[in-house]
Amino acid sequence: MVTLDQGTRGGAAKCISSRTENPLELAQMALESCVKTDWALKSSGASIDTQRTSQTYDCKEGSLCRILRLFWTASPPDTILQPHVYPGNCWAFKGHQGQVVIRLPARVYLTAITVQHITKEVSPSGTINSAPKDIAVFHMLLPRAFSVVKLIVKSNWGNPRYTCIYRVKVHGKMEKPESFNQGLR
Repeated sequence: MVTLDQGTRGGAAKCISSRTENPLELAQMALESCVKTDWALKSSGASIDTQRTSQTYDCKEGSLCRILRLFWTASPPDTILQPHVYPGNCWAFKGHQGQVVIRLPARVYLTAITVQHITKEVSPSGTINSAPKDIAVFHMLLPRAFSVVKLIVKSNWGNPRYTCIYRVKVHGKMEKPESFNQGLR
């Protein structure tokens, strides 16, 4: 799990990686991701802009892929908007670089983005080389509310064919509607 959190000094974003050795930091990250409102849940109205999202990886090459396709089908991008994170339940896009554009159900002042991937210990292959490594989020540091989040994966941990994203969470405060603000005067 990687959390991009809006920093307090100079508006810089900081990245906290689950590769940390500090158990207190990991516990705090886990608690915060459960307590904060998640604006990227499909059940809450979030959706994927498929026109601006990378192509889903479709295993077509080689005999092993043809055999696997009898038992496995590619998951759509909106898989990352579901709360269930377990081995194989991810959206894979072609290559080691790509992007996903998430439409939020409301305009939100972003405070954090969490990108989840399974751990090496639960991976059937024993590796997590398809996990995103370098990630960028557009608009996160601007002091205004957004209804769309663009997540760019710049690299993964070494898989040249595809990159898997299991879950994306978007945290922040919802923008108050103008009518609500006027009613308080």
